[in-house]
Amino acid sequence: MDLTGLLGPSRPLPMRVRPVGGESTGSFVRRLGRANGLDLASFLARVGQGQASQDPEQVEKYPQYTEMMVNAAGRTYLSVLSGLDVGLLQRALPSLADDRLLPGTGPAVWQWPWEAESGHLVPWCALCGHRRRVGERVWLMSADSWRLCGRHLRWTDDSRSTDPEAVSVAALSECVAAHRDRLRLQRRFKSAGEELFADAFQVMYQWWAFAPDTLVWVQRAWTAGLEARSARAVPLVVFPEAVKLAWLMLRFEQAGLRTPQDRGRWLVLVQRQADVWDIDFAAGKNALLQWLERHSRPAAAGDSAVGTGRRQLVLAERHNRIAVRAGSLQQRSCMPSL
Repeated sequence: MDLTGLLGPSRPLPMRVRPVGGESTGSFVRRLGRANGLDLASFLARVGQGQASQDPEQVEKYPQYTEMMVNAAGRTYLSVLSGLDVGLLQRALPSLADDRLLPGTGPAVWQWPWEAESGHLVPWCALCGHRRRVGERVWLMSADSWRLCGRHLRWTDDSRSTDPEAVSVAALSECVAAHRDRLRLQRRFKSAGEELFADAFQVMYQWWAFAPDTLVWVQRAWTAGLEARSARAVPLVVFPEAVKLAWLMLRFEQAGLRTPQDRGRWLVLVQRQADVWDIDFAAGKNALLQWLERHSRPAAAGDSAVGTGRRQLVLAERHNRIAVRAGSLQQRSCMPSL
């Protein structure tokens, strides 16, 4: 009688695998199992009682569609099998955070839902993998549906496409510069900077929807080797303008002047920038007006920013009621999704 599922593993597997920061639990488990000559079904037999075990071959075949979820006992089992401290696994694998665990204090349980509930499965940059001597494809659990590797200038997303799996942005200098500017916005203004980028990104999505044939966006998609009107291309082609718009939104918030005249002057400023960007201002005006309406009143007296040290920027009152400080760009924005 095999008591592994009841008593749990007592020692690590012979071959160790180091997790990648942000990796999905399912991705890590596959790599650990393969390193030890175990298919997914054999590995899962050592983890506990679970759901979806009736079809482990499909789970193993389509890692881009599903994530592994465990309860506290299951996390402990993974710690033992991997030979890694629970705390290290929690820091590296987002789905093992305390608030992501399955409920229950009994025997180890795992589930493998076909839609990742807490983010997007995005491929890790293969060149980063080569640099770290990781030969297998690694899937990251990302809050957003895309990632840009600043080291290797590669854009990956959750489109699940392998044609191409990663998009080079080396020829898109404006995207490279935008990536650096976004990081600077995050470093200087913390959550407020990221929320303003989220707002700007949602505005640019609406802008693109009204003017998808804008020449600069079409050319950017073609340069990246993507179809201009494909859903996969949209985040990449509007990325530079979204970052620039976020800085303009920051300027509005910092000024603290919100009368109709102040909002009108800010719109004129954005219109001038749209002319510089060579995109049609009229196509984005309604989205900009909506953003201004949601930022028409300053933060309430009781609102406070997260963080320590110097005073952090606190965004407008209505924005703070709608947006959240964690999750996807859509969740961190006060703007509606398309």
